[in-house]
Amino acid sequence: MSGLTGDWDKLNNVLDPTRMKTKLVQAQKRVGVKASSAVKKGIQSGAPGGQTFEPLSAFTVWMRTAISTKPLIDNGDLIGNITHEEPDDATVWVGVKRSAKGKGGNLANIAAVHEFGCTIRVTDKMRRGFAGKFRGLGIRKDTAFIHIPARPFLAPTLSDPELQGEIAETYLTALKEAFLA
Repeated sequence: MSGLTGDWDKLNNVLDPTRMKTKLVQAQKRVGVKASSAVKKGIQSGAPGGQTFEPLSAFTVWMRTAISTKPLIDNGDLIGNITHEEPDDATVWVGVKRSAKGKGGNLANIAAVHEFGCTIRVTDKMRRGFAGKFRGLGIRKDTAFIHIPARPFLAPTLSDPELQGEIAETYLTALKEAFLA
């Protein structure tokens, strides 16, 4: 029986699970940065993942006094809190942290309203608040609900084939670096 010959040290290095894990964790961090950046760019462009936001209502545009009349960009709180985390070695989370607060309240709730839409029951307190805050412009007595349409920004971005291709390439590069060291 003949002995096997070759560069056993190189093979041992390639098969080193610590090296593989290190490269994949580095790739995971790069994916988090790419994905959160893509979400922010999608909001700024008004068309995350190529899906154009529904325009703001005339009332919303009228009442805005902040920096933008673009959907999802009022004072910058939401877009400024888009982030990513790696809670473990196999997960990348992209979105708004539950603890994020802004001028409009809890930003995770605001993000969910924009992602999925929302129907709000109008209360007498809301009627009084609108009438006082918006120069006498009230909510009609027969208005029972206010509908905020969905303006998804996470799902279209994260399912965009271009971003998914970049993510796949990031992991493939990490695997090549691990095996071809």
